[in-house]
This record gives sequence, structure tokens and C-alpha cells, in this order.
Amino acid sequence: MTPLAGGYLFLLGLASGITLLAMTSYRRISPTWLKWLVMATGLFVFSRYVTLALFTWPDAPQRFSALRHCWLATSVGLTLPSVVAVDQLIRHPAMTPKKLLRWFSPFLAAYAAVILFGRFTAVPDPVAGWTLDLAPGWERLVAVVQSVFVAGFLCIAGMLARKIPVTQIRVALGGLMLAQAYLGLDGILLAMGRWYMRPFLFSEMAALLAIWYALETAHTLQQSS
Repeated sequence: MTPLAGGYLFLLGLASGITLLAMTSYRRISPTWLKWLVMATGLFVFSRYVTLALFTWPDAPQRFSALRHCWLATSVGLTLPSVVAVDQLIRHPAMTPKKLLRWFSPFLAAYAAVILFGRFTAVPDPVAGWTLDLAPGWERLVAVVQSVFVAGFLCIAGMLARKIPVTQIRVALGGLMLAQAYLGLDGILLAMGRWYMRPFLFSEMAALLAIWYALETAHTLQQSS
């Protein structure tokens, strides 16, 4: 194994650990049905890093092709928890969890369509093993949906941060905004084919940490109120 491949596996292990850390904050989400839904997205993200590690094996396309559905787990696992984190921070009486999920449902449907029906092609990875390329049409769909989500998230979170005078909430919202902006930048880099840079792991870890911090902040504020 080359040092670069070893470093990549280390980052996958670190990302898996940060995913588990984020999931410790998911257990405080209410109501219960929403908590378990977000927990499921955390497990899905964890399965992504396991899949990436397995695809470093030379015969991965033949042995682990069924795991291709986990490849884009973060499309759901970093968007829905971010939206829920904003809701847990704000706790506005006009916004119920069911209404929030209805608003998010178009993005969820688009991501689910790509995850379930998108066409993936296994190609040699420049670092280790294999990577999966998404067919151009599906790739464009992901890019459009992600761009719309990030733009909308930044606008709404920014508006809330300006209106709410609580410093802890502003900091948590700022962290979520930076993380989503970083993920959006990553989408551009990946579209340019710079897989060897492995930028996505860093932005995903940053997003997981931002979600964890926001939910922990929400829990602390709820306890003190």
C-alpha cells in the first residue's frame, strides 16, 4: 500500500469517527420519529465511508457492486440533518417537523432518485482501487439540486442569523452556512474531475462537525431556558 493510499484510509476512518460523533447529537432531536429518521441518515453516511474503503480492493467492482447505492449517501446525510439542526436551533412555533419535511421532500426525492436509479461506472482510482463515475445526465441533476439547496440554505440561514440576537445561535448558524458553502465548492471541484485531491472528505467532515455543534448548541439552550 502506498503512503497516499494509507493516508486516504486514515481519512476514511477519521470521517467515520466524526459521523459517529455527529450521531451522538442526533439522539436529542425531537420528536422521536424525526430523531430516528436523522439517525438513519447518519448510518447511511457511515456506510458510505465503509463502501469507499472497500472499493480500494482490486476486485471491488465485482464483489461490492451492490454497495454503489451508498456512494452518494452524503447527499441526504448532510442536507436533512443540516435543515433539522436549523429547526432545532430556532424552534419557531410556525414551523413543525412535518412541515419542514414537506419542504425538504423535493430535494429528498431528487437525491433518492439518483441514489436508487443513477447509472454508475467503475473506473480505476488514481489513489487506490476504484471509484464510481455517475453518468453525465445524473451528474448534472445532482449538481443542479445541490446548487439550489445550498443557495436556499445560505439565504434562509443568513436571514435567521441577522434577525436572531442570540450569539450562540448565530455562531451555530454561521458554522452550518460555512459547511454548506464548502460542500458546494467541493461539488465544483468534483465536477472538474479532481478525485485525486480527495477534497470531499474534508468538506464532509466539516459539515458533520457543524451539524454536531449546532445540535449540541440547541440542546444546551433548551436546557437553560
